[in-house]
Amino acid sequence: MTSQSLKLALNVYSHNRSAMFGTIVLAIVILMALIGPWIAPHDPAQQFSDDILTPPLWHSAGDFKYFLGTDDLGRDLLSRILFGARLSLKLTLIVVFIAALIGILLGALTAFLSATVRSLVMRMMDLLLSLPSLLLAIAIVAVIGPGLPNAIYAVIIVLIPQFVRVTQSAISEELSKDYVMAAKLDGANRTRLLFNHVWPNIVPAIIVQLTFSFSTALLDIAALGFLGLGAQPPMAEWGTMLSESRAFIQFAPWTMTLPGLAIFLTVLSINLVGDGLRDALDPRLNR
Repeated sequence: MTSQSLKLALNVYSHNRSAMFGTIVLAIVILMALIGPWIAPHDPAQQFSDDILTPPLWHSAGDFKYFLGTDDLGRDLLSRILFGARLSLKLTLIVVFIAALIGILLGALTAFLSATVRSLVMRMMDLLLSLPSLLLAIAIVAVIGPGLPNAIYAVIIVLIPQFVRVTQSAISEELSKDYVMAAKLDGANRTRLLFNHVWPNIVPAIIVQLTFSFSTALLDIAALGFLGLGAQPPMAEWGTMLSESRAFIQFAPWTMTLPGLAIFLTVLSINLVGDGLRDALDPRLNR
């Protein structure tokens, strides 16, 4: 992207109200995750046996010691949600980084292979993409076994085909353009062609895919934790917290509502940012 197109993209993004709302919410979530250990009032695993299922502060039976109440073991929900934000975002970042690295490399390699090999690889990717990501992740964990490390591997495998497809399609589209043909005639080899000419023009597509992959990874990790296939109790992970509180939804709804709300707001903000980036980085808007 040129400096002019970047300025235009930033201008379009800054005037997108929903994108700016998502940016603010996401920034708050990230900030809470970063400073959570220092502002959490209690240890997330500490149990207060005399304060089991204490309602949030705004409830008539609430306690100032527990702003968001406690769960069935007397653990402070605010502390667990803050530590859960740190864990969930850290896992999501690791998963997306690894999946993006592998998927982009495979996609770039595939784009320069012969038509037959490229078609075969992309049909395999399409087969994986035809399955719902969560269903595929559950199937993989069922094969390799439950647990947080295996859940991470499963989500990485689920995300790789998305990056392969986006990267390969973007590179193939650029390779058909006149400026690439001119570079070939000028003697550019594949490496120079990719990094000096093609890569700067596919970065916007990669950025948008990265953004949406964050929401997919976060949801899949939380869902696997909820199903008991990912993070295991007493780990403070949002999906696991939802799973632990299912039995108390009728008479202690805050134990399930608050972690669910944290997941909802985080995923919503990521998707709003992704929509804003997609609109801002659309080449048709940068003419």
